[in-house]
Amino acid sequence: MTLHIGVIDDDRGILYTLEAMGTTAGWRMHSTTEPEECLSWVRHDEIDMLLVDYHMPVMNGRQIIKRVRALNTRVILIALTVEDDPSLASELILAGADDFITKPVRLADFAARIRLHERILGHRDQLNWEERKKGVSRDTMRAVMEFVRTAPEPVVCDDAAAGCGLAYVTAHRYLEHLVERGIVIRRDVVVQDGRPGRPKAFYEWRP
Repeated sequence: MTLHIGVIDDDRGILYTLEAMGTTAGWRMHSTTEPEECLSWVRHDEIDMLLVDYHMPVMNGRQIIKRVRALNTRVILIALTVEDDPSLASELILAGADDFITKPVRLADFAARIRLHERILGHRDQLNWEERKKGVSRDTMRAVMEFVRTAPEPVVCDDAAAGCGLAYVTAHRYLEHLVERGIVIRRDVVVQDGRPGRPKAFYEWRP
């Protein structure tokens, strides 16, 4: 599985640095300065880990960690902070953080922490019986999500299958899974193709 890592920091220089480090290691990086964007990643299950800067102007790291943890118990939460303060560490752990990385971020430390938590994430996934039972691959699900989200207009299953390199039945299963989760909207439209009253399902991203 390709690891998807989100980073939120108000310093774009740090975002660029972490993006470069993560991309070099082969991870898919998502970065933002906006709290609502990172919360959207979590709601839509687009990331496996989230690195959160503690000092930010709109919403501080503790507040973001607390909101993310309320939305998702699976995602790994790592705080970025310049302080080595036990009381701050306790505060962030209570809010839901799994670990800390001290700034300035060093490549060796960053890579080691991410790989450690990648193994922990694997153990968490072993407990996710619902998705295992349904045979859902996160990489495939994210590919279908990205296809629907970036499509200029609602798509049919054939479009998703061709665009993601999937069999029709597989694309249909993932689209319906996303509909069940409330991420994608399905609209059944009667198509006039010579057959009276023939409905066709169109899928679009839920705003």
